[in-house]
Amino acid sequence: MKLQFDPFELDTDRAELRTVSGLVKLEPKVFRLLRLLVENNERVISKDEMIAVVWAGRFISDAAVSTALKAVRKALGDDGDRQGFIRTVRCVGHRFVAPVRIRPTEIALSGPAAQAETVIAADGRGDRPTVAVLPFSRSGLPDSFASLGDAIPADIISSLARLRWLRVIARESTFRFRNPDVDLAGLHSVLGASYCLSGRVELFGKHLEVSVDLVDTRSGGLIWSDRIERPVADVHAVRHEIVGAVIAALDLRIPQTEAALARGKAVEHLDAWEAYHLGLSHVYRFNARDNAIAGTLFRRATDLDPGFSTAFAARAFASFQDAMMGYVPDRHAALAAVRFAAERSIEVDPLDPYANAAMGRLHILTGSPDDGLVWLDRSVELSPNYDKGHYSRAFLQVIRCQTVETRGGIDMAIGLSPLDPLLAPMRAMKALSFGIDGDYATAADWAVLAARTATSHSTVVMAAVAFCQLDGRTEATAHWARIVREVRPDMSITLYQKSLPFAKADFRDNIRSALLTAGFPD
Repeated sequence: MKLQFDPFELDTDRAELRTVSGLVKLEPKVFRLLRLLVENNERVISKDEMIAVVWAGRFISDAAVSTALKAVRKALGDDGDRQGFIRTVRCVGHRFVAPVRIRPTEIALSGPAAQAETVIAADGRGDRPTVAVLPFSRSGLPDSFASLGDAIPADIISSLARLRWLRVIARESTFRFRNPDVDLAGLHSVLGASYCLSGRVELFGKHLEVSVDLVDTRSGGLIWSDRIERPVADVHAVRHEIVGAVIAALDLRIPQTEAALARGKAVEHLDAWEAYHLGLSHVYRFNARDNAIAGTLFRRATDLDPGFSTAFAARAFASFQDAMMGYVPDRHAALAAVRFAAERSIEVDPLDPYANAAMGRLHILTGSPDDGLVWLDRSVELSPNYDKGHYSRAFLQVIRCQTVETRGGIDMAIGLSPLDPLLAPMRAMKALSFGIDGDYATAADWAVLAARTATSHSTVVMAAVAFCQLDGRTEATAHWARIVREVRPDMSITLYQKSLPFAKADFRDNIRSALLTAGFPD
């Protein structure tokens, strides 16, 4: 790794300090001290930390530390008066204050390493998207809040690590780079990061503001940006909220970006990760054709990489939609496909929240929702910010007619991901929960909102038909019934109720009666 601070360049791989004039000679301990300061620029390094890192914790005198610091300053042309590179913070320690830029290190592969690279490129597996979460910069924070610049990104790294389709660079690597002016190309080359998440924590009066940016390091393009402002008294709530927002945004935005990059390729040229992300762009369009395309892409991903747990879970979801939505004539074959992919996913990686959610959804189709709840609870426990885990659990709970739990899960899912591709089904689940409670007016409001969100999702629109009918909204009933017939000419009450086998017989009967009145055949 190369760290540049004009007019110097510190090469950590070669243990060299260079200028345009050539090498600057440093004793090993002096070099280690300089590296410690540069890698932690804008952070005060105490004498104890210097001793622990540079002298391995051995007992040495203050004079030895001072001598090493003087040698570092001399090598940089600095001194204790000018302090252009190293600033003394009285009674605390020393801080490297010059701007630091990351520069890529060129490594020529040969022998076994080169062969390994060739194998990876040839077998079509590709690689996971990789994100580097940098420490957040700080402005105007009192000492009691100063740790937030590290605490929030540390929480984000911990939560992102639970998303098994995404590689997250450890904080020990990313937290070395505290300069807000990050060289994105260098970050991509040095850490292998395809995405960089950075942020800033600021205090304005009695309000705390946290802003975050997600950037594609390959193009430099800004993918997502957000800002959360809350009273200082809610500092812990802000910390939790920003972590949840980041996890949900990355789970949505990165696959969209990866799918856009893969869209121009022929299917036979896609690697496993490209096929997976492109499949995600089809599976949420809620029609038979796109669902079949998604299934084909997910199968390619698992064929190329049999250890790709999340792709097996996605494959299970596509087959789940085939069975639930009636996209294929043989429901038993679709159910068998769900079972195979879900079980394979959990076998490959039992800690993947996507795999556990796939197993939970399987039990919705098999008529054993109590067994499915165990898997969905585990999915949410593994990744509390996994919005689709909360949605899938709410889906199962509405089948069981547990309305309060359903609404709580849907509110959590929407709060985590307000622009989620499953937003329409989420809203429809909330409508169904009110309908089960007999509040048809509220149910109709939510069902119409859901139908407007995704008119192509026939099951969602059928809820609008049923609840508008039950609430006496005859014109709205006719409108949404017409939409359903345009989207699914073969839609019937039996097909709809197979997808939603509610536990309460009287509620099933009310829905059937409403749909019969709206003109749908049994």
